[in-house]
Amino acid sequence: MDWSRIEGEWKHFRGRVKEKWGRLTDDDLEVINGRRDRLEGKIHQRYGYAEEHVRKEVEDWFRWQIERRRIPVVPLALSKVRDTRR
Repeated sequence: MDWSRIEGEWKHFRGRVKEKWGRLTDDDLEVINGRRDRLEGKIHQRYGYAEEHVRKEVEDWFRWQIERRRIPVVPLALSKVRDTRR
């Protein structure tokens, strides 16, 4: 599972991000737009945490989303299959 699911469904995950990191503003969430590097940068900016701490927090949050089945786990092989019947 990679971060692309978060990017692709950002509008869905914005609220969950805001629940976890309440200091992020709606404008911050617009700028982040699902990009992990931007999320980490804004958390670093708003909370003043060390970059390594931020990376770990974001990784833990992401794993929690998977464990709680908030992100459906699709095997990588199936996620790359395209419908070629046209």
